[in-house]
Amino acid sequence: MSSRKRVPPQADFGRALQQLRAARGLVQEDMLLATSRRHISRIEQGHQVPSIRTIEMLAEQMQIHPLTLVAAAYCPGLDAASVSELLKTIKTDLKGIVSG
Repeated sequence: MSSRKRVPPQADFGRALQQLRAARGLVQEDMLLATSRRHISRIEQGHQVPSIRTIEMLAEQMQIHPLTLVAAAYCPGLDAASVSELLKTIKTDLKGIVSG
């Protein structure tokens, strides 16, 4: 099975934001410089998908790269195997684009 088949086609930003925020020891109130608590709650509950700018601001508050949040959204378990598969897929995609 190709790695593309094992990478979920839909992002779960809410789960990713909750996991990364918790891993950093942050609560929603710590993220208020990025956006409102209501907006954060709506993202985490899956009712809203954040814009690129919001992803950038949330990532800045968590002191991570925005792509870390995006990648985490595509890794359901946020485990080493999921992350490895996703990075392998991204590397293959970019290699095909750059050398093509």
